Amino acid sequence: MPGEGLWCQALLAGIYAARTVGFNIEIAAVYPANSAWHHNPLSHGNNSYLGSFVPIMQADKIKKFMTLAGQTLPESFVTGTDSQRQLGAQLLLSEVLEYVIKGLGVTPIVNGAPITDPNGLEYQKSEVTADKMEMLDGLADVAYTMYWNACAFNIPLEEGFEVVCDNNLEKFVKLDNGIDNSTNLNKEQWDCGKDISWPNEVESVEVVKVGKEQFAVGKDKTGKVRKPSSYRSVDLSELAR
Repeated sequence: MPGEGLWCQALLAGIYAARTVGFNIEIAAVYPANSAWHHNPLSHGNNSYLGSFVPIMQADKIKKFMTLAGQTLPESFVTGTDSQRQLGAQLLLSEVLEYVIKGLGVTPIVNGAPITDPNGLEYQKSEVTADKMEMLDGLADVAYTMYWNACAFNIPLEEGFEVVCDNNLEKFVKLDNGIDNSTNLNKEQWDCGKDISWPNEVESVEVVKVGKEQFAVGKDKTGKVRKPSSYRSVDLSELAR
């Protein structure tokens, strides 16, 4: 029927976007901007999710997360470093594959090899030079096919997006005004006055200010953010009924 198999455009667009930022995707031998998302208002019969207007997903909470995690927020369109592009490719494609494999129940086949693990790919720098036009075109196509899937299956995407954004911010502990505005908390302050504990790998708990708010950020020796004891995995069960 018309449109049959269009779900795979999300996967193809993800691979396309990853390649355009200068990374090859390989199957592992052992699977080891201020802008918002813009789209046209849609109508789909009696679809209660779409209706006549679909809210626009904002990037504010993502930028807040990136600031707290110590990630760079450039002021203009850049191609970034090799490591940034590799991370971008990995984050994008692993989530697309999770949706395809675990969500849709479809196994992609690449050169005869099935991909069964969303995180079972390796990324390496290729000879392709990062291209801004291809980055924009590829990512815009990913966004388009993302919304196609939301429309095709009546997925409450905006609501889920907000829940995921809020949950990711729970990886940081909001501090009360009584906590000194210092770079790092002393170990006796690691509980943040809220009985918070941290994984054994945490070697420092930094204080990061975003606007008028202050957050405690636990990091291991590599600088990786670690979750506090207050963190709970995202729960989308109410939206997935």
